[in-house]
Amino acid sequence: MSPPTQTPQTTPGLNVIALISGGKDSLYSILHCIRNGHKVVALANLYPSTSRQAVSTAAKDSHEDPKKEEDEEEEEDIDSFMYQTIGHSVIPLYEAALGIPLYRAPITGDAVDTSRIYRHNAADQMAEEPESANEENKQHRQDETESLVPLLRRIKAAHPEANAVSAGAILSTYQRTRIENVASRLGLVPLAWLWQYPLLPAPAERSALSAVSSVMGDAGLLEDMAACGCEARIIKVASGGLDERFLWEDVSSADGALRRRIVNGMRRFAAPGDLRGAVLGEGGEYESLALDGPGFLWRSRIEVCETEVRTGEGGVGYVRLKGARCVPKTAMEGDAITLESVRRPMLLDEAFARVLEDVQSASGSYGGETLAGSISAGRIKCEPRQLRNGGIWHICNITAPEAGTEAAEQMKGIAGKIRTILQSSTNVPRGTEDIVFATVLLRSMADFASMNDTYVSLFKKPNPPARATVACGDELPEGVNVMVSFIVDLGDRDSRQGLHVQSRSYWAPANIGPYSQAMSIPLRGVERVVYIAGQIPLEPASMQMVCDSAPTEERSWLSDYSLRAVLSLQHMWRIGAAMQVDWWLGAVAFITGAENIAAKARVAWHIWETMNSQSDDESVDEEESMFDVWDIKYGRRAQEQTTKATVSAPIPNFEVLRSSGATPPFLAVQVEELPRASDIEWQGLGYRCDGLELNAEETDQGRTTRTVTEQKAGYTIVETDMEKSESDLKSALQQILAAHTVTSALTHAVIYTTKAFPLESWPGEVVPCKSVWGHKGRRLAAGIIFQSLES
Repeated sequence: MSPPTQTPQTTPGLNVIALISGGKDSLYSILHCIRNGHKVVALANLYPSTSRQAVSTAAKDSHEDPKKEEDEEEEEDIDSFMYQTIGHSVIPLYEAALGIPLYRAPITGDAVDTSRIYRHNAADQMAEEPESANEENKQHRQDETESLVPLLRRIKAAHPEANAVSAGAILSTYQRTRIENVASRLGLVPLAWLWQYPLLPAPAERSALSAVSSVMGDAGLLEDMAACGCEARIIKVASGGLDERFLWEDVSSADGALRRRIVNGMRRFAAPGDLRGAVLGEGGEYESLALDGPGFLWRSRIEVCETEVRTGEGGVGYVRLKGARCVPKTAMEGDAITLESVRRPMLLDEAFARVLEDVQSASGSYGGETLAGSISAGRIKCEPRQLRNGGIWHICNITAPEAGTEAAEQMKGIAGKIRTILQSSTNVPRGTEDIVFATVLLRSMADFASMNDTYVSLFKKPNPPARATVACGDELPEGVNVMVSFIVDLGDRDSRQGLHVQSRSYWAPANIGPYSQAMSIPLRGVERVVYIAGQIPLEPASMQMVCDSAPTEERSWLSDYSLRAVLSLQHMWRIGAAMQVDWWLGAVAFITGAENIAAKARVAWHIWETMNSQSDDESVDEEESMFDVWDIKYGRRAQEQTTKATVSAPIPNFEVLRSSGATPPFLAVQVEELPRASDIEWQGLGYRCDGLELNAEETDQGRTTRTVTEQKAGYTIVETDMEKSESDLKSALQQILAAHTVTSALTHAVIYTTKAFPLESWPGEVVPCKSVWGHKGRRLAAGIIFQSLES
């Protein structure tokens, strides 16, 4: 079986404004825009306002005349937190070199807002402040980031078709969140094709070489640039691993000699987890200037007639440029480089590709039987409930059928109720910015858009809560079209960590909307709980549902479903790695459809069990470090970063397991519909800690799996068997309630069950569903989760 690759773009392409600095990454990102079916309609650049170019550049709507700049000597760059400015005198040449209109503006203001997340403390991160704005918001208007706003508005006026903006962000949250904020305010889709690129699986063309050559892996992005004929020269060095001998060398040369020197130089200074970022210059180790690329983009190449190496303070070396000019290419130049030469990462990480192949090769072992058995009596009530302990407030089952029959009306009623509840909090009143996770249950997914219009109004700050949204159909109580449960963090707001990537990339689906990929809050000591948003199998680059690429006649329900199940779980895994999750407390796989439900549950279990198994040859891989190299260098908030080692262990991190262990608990929950008509959505709860115990046993109430951490945080799943009689089931449930809910340590209680259930009420969250499946794909009467924090 050939490994899955990126899905071709089938929807209409975007019209992109490309932000360029002259550096290798911003110009290489343009190639990926084109490779993914989009059109670049304009180039945008910000330059130092002190430059002599301010006079000549003010006029574009006047495009620059490149000849005016040919004889000017390169001026020193400014120390911008946000923009590369060295080499700025060459920027006007890109218009002729690429044949794309260039618009420029001076950088105004300074790095006023140096928080890792832009506008983190603003009342409304998306608001445009009036002239009478308060002092805090005036500061935001003076931040250098705001220089982008008038420039992009000017381009949109000249190119009304423009609907997206691309940038070359790779590892910098500082840079990415600022571009995303501006893009969202202007109605542009943000594109960051290189986001997390060093951590993604190598493109097929490079994968075999990367496996045998550490240099090929550590300098993978530069290798991919070289493969499509890019030329980018180092014009500044600022690292102990690099000196003046590296200046004006080509980082994407065909022979790769310079890349080997950079990798070897960086190994002496960079921490292992930061090496790949350092090799790309992500920490300011060096700056580059793009001079050439494949002929389908570059009509001309840029030549610099004269260079002079100079030395600055602190061992900084740089190149002064003079006499830059465009030289048209001949018809023969670049003929061998095609659009397909622009490499894209493989869709699946190696471990997930292996489990997919394993699942598809065992297609006959899952069975396809129809559902059998049911519970005949009773209906569990979905009543509003609240649980509070250990800094966590769980507000459950909020509905508003009295507000009207439409989902939008009911969501407005729910919004009013949650605001009132939060304001009534004793000690310190809370607001919607304190919500870290939401479960939204709809009667029909057709109501998603109308519900979401009101839901988005609840959250004005960066990093809105993570969220899972499913449609339960007629399993919801009569008259209820929307039911929402919230988890509220009562702790220090500055101690929270969020992940809200809104840019399209190859990494994981962009969250363009009112929910984050993940929210992490501290519990006790070094331990943190990480709420992961529900993940559906969107191919990240296209944001389309993935499907098996085999010919239709060769495909089965399993080939498509297994690929989607694996990809959506990989999304959850990558998000967990970004948040430094050590262990999964548990996961729920929401599944849909009228056929093969039992088999779908078993497939999901197989994937979950395999990915949580410890292999004999398992070793620590280089995973993402939460140390943001740009933020540490420029953001001045390094004290906010975690003190854990910069090389994260893979998930699961078996070094924290203090028991013989078992597979972390799992539920497969059949619902009516999922977003985008998906047939699976994974939602997980991650944990960061130094140690935990995991034990499972079969009891009279059902299989019970309990996780207890060193700081006495508990997570228990009880799987109540389907085979029990109604009286035995009711007795078992009463025993479960007595064992787990009569305690002040309880922080969270949720039950997944069908609407016909022999229990009148439940002390926590209720998720009514069509069927529930547990360990090894066994059908259950209910899946019950308790979380606690012992004193």
